[in-house]
Amino acid sequence: MAEKRFHGLSVLLAGAAMATLPMPALAQSDQTYQFDLQAQDLGDALRSVAAKAGWELYASAEDVNGVPAPRLEGALTARQAIERLLADTNLRARFRDGAVIIRGRSAAIATADDEAADSEIVVTGSLIRGADIPSARITVSRSDIENAGQSDLGEVVRNIPQNFSGGQNPGVGFGAGQLNTNLNSAAHLNLRGLGSDATLTLLNGHRLPYDGAFGGVDISAIPVEAVERIEIVPDGSSAQYGSDAVAGVANIILRRDFTGLKTSARIGGSTDGGNFQQGVDVVGGASWASGNLIAAYHFAHNSAIYARERSYTDSLAPGSSLYPSIRQHSVTISGRQTIAPGIEFKVDGLYSNRRSTITSGSLGNAGLTESRYAPTTKAFSIIPAIDVNLGGQWMAKASLAYGRDDSRYNRLFNQPGMTGTVTSGCYCNTTLTTELVIDGPLVSLPAGDLRVAIGGGYRSSSMRYSRYENEGLAAAFDASRKSHYLFGEVQLPVIAPEQSVPLVRRFTITAAARYENYPGMASVTTPKLGAVLEPNSDLTIKASWGRSFKAPTLYQQHVGYEAYLLPASWYVPAASGTIFYASGGNPDLEPERARSWSAGFEFHPQALEGFRVGASYFNVRYRDRVARPIAGSIASAFSQPGYVSLLNYSPSTGLLGGLVAGSLYGLTNYTGAPFDPANVLVLVDNRNLNLARQDIEGVDIHTSVRFSISPDQNIGLNGSATYLKSDQQLTPLLPLTQLAGVIFNPPHWRGRLGASWEARRFNVSMFANYTGSVTDNRFLPSSSVDSILTFDFAARVDIGNSSSRSPALTITIVANNMFNAKPDIIRVTGSTDTPYDSTNYSAIGRFLGLTVSRSW
Repeated sequence: MAEKRFHGLSVLLAGAAMATLPMPALAQSDQTYQFDLQAQDLGDALRSVAAKAGWELYASAEDVNGVPAPRLEGALTARQAIERLLADTNLRARFRDGAVIIRGRSAAIATADDEAADSEIVVTGSLIRGADIPSARITVSRSDIENAGQSDLGEVVRNIPQNFSGGQNPGVGFGAGQLNTNLNSAAHLNLRGLGSDATLTLLNGHRLPYDGAFGGVDISAIPVEAVERIEIVPDGSSAQYGSDAVAGVANIILRRDFTGLKTSARIGGSTDGGNFQQGVDVVGGASWASGNLIAAYHFAHNSAIYARERSYTDSLAPGSSLYPSIRQHSVTISGRQTIAPGIEFKVDGLYSNRRSTITSGSLGNAGLTESRYAPTTKAFSIIPAIDVNLGGQWMAKASLAYGRDDSRYNRLFNQPGMTGTVTSGCYCNTTLTTELVIDGPLVSLPAGDLRVAIGGGYRSSSMRYSRYENEGLAAAFDASRKSHYLFGEVQLPVIAPEQSVPLVRRFTITAAARYENYPGMASVTTPKLGAVLEPNSDLTIKASWGRSFKAPTLYQQHVGYEAYLLPASWYVPAASGTIFYASGGNPDLEPERARSWSAGFEFHPQALEGFRVGASYFNVRYRDRVARPIAGSIASAFSQPGYVSLLNYSPSTGLLGGLVAGSLYGLTNYTGAPFDPANVLVLVDNRNLNLARQDIEGVDIHTSVRFSISPDQNIGLNGSATYLKSDQQLTPLLPLTQLAGVIFNPPHWRGRLGASWEARRFNVSMFANYTGSVTDNRFLPSSSVDSILTFDFAARVDIGNSSSRSPALTITIVANNMFNAKPDIIRVTGSTDTPYDSTNYSAIGRFLGLTVSRSW
């Protein structure tokens, strides 16, 4: 097994190493591409050139949309092509680090510093426009998504090595622990496996409502056709964004400048059976001189995958679902309008409706016991914002974000010879955020402008939870939490290229701090410091240190707890008196806190345009994590010395009385005698507590190169991998528990290597995906769960031209997991447990799909 794991990893790393080899003549900055673009809208032409060169394009829709571009043909470098497109306009281009920035050529702008040109770029990881962030950033562009043939954002993020597919995801099965539970078939980001509630997910920089019980955000609700790119900063970011950004922040950035109408239909399925997919996407947009509007609709349906359709799930009842059937509708709108000189109104809107069905069962002597779980989710968000140009490159941004996510569930449980029971209820979340950010240059220094951002805001989150059993209310709460906050950020340029300092081309220091107050719970201040150093134009070095926090989820606080009175002699021989035991939620929880630091480099030689290689080390010390300490029997509280801190041998009468009063069902008394606080020998508090400590460290690696093999053909290679170590300690006296590399947790190694060939109207891409092995230590002796290496293929062909100059027809075929690699079988603890690690490996198997798109 070890040899097999090493072989899979060596294949991936060898491919990544090959991608880092210099491509002498082919990767030079003067490489040419064959262009044949008709006269069209300038924005469309610039996007076509940037996509061919693998560059990110930053441009205001107001500057480029509606501006005619000349016909572009012949063999040109990407820079020559863009300069030719801009020749007869009042626009200019700046080229930097794989990006092209288009700006107006007014007198003021023409004399501005290069840094001023950057100031229009809003980057994830900073509240200062155009800032150099001191942390690594992962970008998944629209062309990356199209080249992979992906149609769902959940599928996109599950292929990012830094993301863990456990937590809340539709493929998570039974028996993987409470935090790995599929409540509603949503897809959450879960960076480093720290939990979906420790990854902050934004839409155009704004918060969305929580989904379900665990504090994550459902990104699969956003139509992929509406997305321009995804930016992920896998580093603590609470100094900029507040609670939840412990593992990092992800920003889903919508398209702003689409013009025309595009329709798509797709079909596909798993070759082993099940997962028959049907989908329709429609995206339309319009632009005018002072604004634009885009709207996207997404419909998707897939059938379930059942245990009878997979050879490695014989332990399950044949009708048990390994992947749920899902039917989803979602709509996104995004628009902007200049309402006066220097004043722009923006609005983003999102609506989704999803239904799914999950079945399970077990066959016993009396017959089949079966469960049918059918969650439905309706969610919407509306985010209006207004940007005001204050002059002198100062900008004020005011926004309001309101969203609601109602995840309702209904479970029918049938046992042979008994009346079925129905459990139903709702995880209903609402979020309201208002915020003001002002940023701009404070003072001019020899190395450039000292730029700052200041602001503040107010946020309110609420959750209505209910559980009905056969229409009788069994549990419920309606809780809310409010917070207000202030923040500031500064970017200090110390050395600039114009100063010609030996050995240092550019050096920038960043600092940020945020104060957030939760009345009745806690106040938190989180700083972050960073530095960006460029010894020369080929190398960038980054480092950051900061503190982050995560407020406890409302579910962790208010789900309710149960209180029991037990005879002490049951657990302590010859003891007299009683044991008071409490287990469940805890309204007195406080925020979790973390310290993180990172350091890394990126090598991007100017002589090899399009080539990059980099690595980043990360380290997170996470304390006061919320956990329920005793996972098994209460007996371990007395037999395991590590739990001694949880035992209160002198509880006050007031404390015990308060626990009884707040208990979900009052006091359940097994002693046979009336409750007497004076007779309580010990209180065992097994509610959710701020007690766990978690340490995480590892390395992220990435590389990419793009080169021409002929005037109209290009090759692109890219690879990324992550190595992760993590462990947890519940109390100082308990041993460390390894997490990474252990079943139902992230593996130590994950990676993805891609290669693409692009011709004038063709694109072919292949990907290798490696998920490392994990150890199953639930049984003695422990065993290894094998790694898995899968290969994906996608091909796209463009046919004809539409009236908008886009391809009239695009046909895409995908073959994921081409060789049908299957997960390793594991031992189970229950008859309904999924017999493979569903948090790391998928039951989908080989998938074949076809998408046909038409531009009108």
